[in-house]
Amino acid sequence: MKSGNWQATVRNRAGDRYSESFPLKAQARAWGTEMETQSARGSMRDPRAGEITFREWHDRWWDARIVEPRTLRGDASTIKNHVMPHWADWEMRAVTRMDIQSWIRSLVEKGVGAAAIKRAYNLTSSIMRAAVDDDVIALSPCRRIDLPQIAVKPPQWFTTDQAQSILDELPAPWKTMCLLGVYTGLRWGELSGLHRHRIDQRRSRLFVVEVNTKRGIKEYPKSSRSRREVPLPAHVLEAVERHIYRLDRDAVVFTTVTKGRAGRLLDDGNWRRQTWWPAIEKAHYFDDDGEQQLVPHYPPHSMRHTCASWLVQKGVSLYEVQHLLGHESFQTTQRYANPRELHQTGEKPQVAWSQRHTEGFCSLYELAV
Repeated sequence: MKSGNWQATVRNRAGDRYSESFPLKAQARAWGTEMETQSARGSMRDPRAGEITFREWHDRWWDARIVEPRTLRGDASTIKNHVMPHWADWEMRAVTRMDIQSWIRSLVEKGVGAAAIKRAYNLTSSIMRAAVDDDVIALSPCRRIDLPQIAVKPPQWFTTDQAQSILDELPAPWKTMCLLGVYTGLRWGELSGLHRHRIDQRRSRLFVVEVNTKRGIKEYPKSSRSRREVPLPAHVLEAVERHIYRLDRDAVVFTTVTKGRAGRLLDDGNWRRQTWWPAIEKAHYFDDDGEQQLVPHYPPHSMRHTCASWLVQKGVSLYEVQHLLGHESFQTTQRYANPRELHQTGEKPQVAWSQRHTEGFCSLYELAV
């Protein structure tokens, strides 16, 4: 070529012609040989496909995704804030593994949290894997990348005295709801999405099927393990029965009670502001020295941690706890295995557990007062 470069040209089986230029003759020959080999195997990739920009490929990938609306909103925010500002105008074929690693380093230096970096990287990796599957690029640059370590926070849980002091500050319907949360470990969406007909009073059980989301009731829970049967201790069942006896069979058990707005699905944010945090701020308990203390300022999800922690303290196996709480991963349940975290006050929860075998079920442990 007049430029001094060497050009290699190959044709695929359909007769399409592809050309690339290189500064060295050996590079052009090697490229041509590789393309001919791919063509013979029927795996020849259009080398021009990688010229598409990251933004253009992202848009195609995004439109083809099938994910939950809540996940979609979170992913969109991550991509907007951490991914697109760096990669938008890059050609897909130009991104190397070291470019990815340098990008991760830049996020760390900007002070982006480890969890946010991991989410941004995972999304970028998904985009690149899809490009490989669609023959846009030959190899994903997202491989063997060092990510910042995410500090795992220990579970935040209440002692029995702390839990009781919170319950004492709550109005009747919310006291019942939180009693159920503490002694069953249901997630917020499972509590606020529980239906009357999912409670089996005869067998002292409830069935987790529907969940309450930002978009209303969803007829399937977070994961396959989340759909489960949960035993109810006698004192919790008694409180629940008092709450539901006037409800229709298909009614949601816990809904708004404000005059003029009663019967609506609960909103997590509103319920926290109007019910949970005021109760937390008023609740006090007495420590081992007889001094009055404020209850820890933990969010509602700590009711779930409390249930798991009490179970582990009483010797219930982590596998049983995983099953009872509907954890998808055993590693999630292992967070409750640290005795130093579980015995932060030295107090033992005043509950006893007995093993039961239920038809079609693993052995469960039922609270009994």
